[in-house]
Amino acid sequence: MPVIDAVPVIDAVPAAVPSPVRSRRGWRRVRAGVVAVGALLAGVAGVVACGGDDGAAGPAVSALTVTGAWSRPTPPGATSAVLYLEVVSPADDELLGVSVPAEVAASTSLHRTTAEGATAEMGAMPGMDHGDAAVMTMTEVTAVPLAARRPVVFEPGGLHVMLHGLAAPLVAGGGFDATLRFARHEPLVVRVVVADRAPSG
Repeated sequence: MPVIDAVPVIDAVPAAVPSPVRSRRGWRRVRAGVVAVGALLAGVAGVVACGGDDGAAGPAVSALTVTGAWSRPTPPGATSAVLYLEVVSPADDELLGVSVPAEVAASTSLHRTTAEGATAEMGAMPGMDHGDAAVMTMTEVTAVPLAARRPVVFEPGGLHVMLHGLAAPLVAGGGFDATLRFARHEPLVVRVVVADRAPSG
């Protein structure tokens, strides 16, 4: 009778397969790790949200405000002058123009002054101050963007409002009304003071 060699019996369940108890413990560890990472990310997001964007925007404002409106006195015979102010809008908007009564000036326009070089020198203009730079170029703009909560300053050497065709000289201590028109906000009337320098505060 032939002799048949014994066939080794192969275990159907590999030893490397973890037991159910061990698997449950592993999943519990994974879930705990995911929760911890989620909490860490949420904390980081909260810090970023509180930190803002490097302080570029100012504090929250509930209404559009215009402050520090002023214009320099002009000598007799001057036909133009300049108006400066600061605008802060609670939401994105655009300043479309500034108007004054006919008894102050015939028309107005928005301008931006920039330094260009020795070949672009401007002539002297009564009531106009371009800052420390002696060589400037003045360009008319059709509108001035107003980013939410970011002050936009009209000042010597930068943005300004030109008054054309003065009806009479602007005298220190006097003043006049100016109406600002916006793309989204309703028109706003402000009082402009005539002084040698910007009002303090």
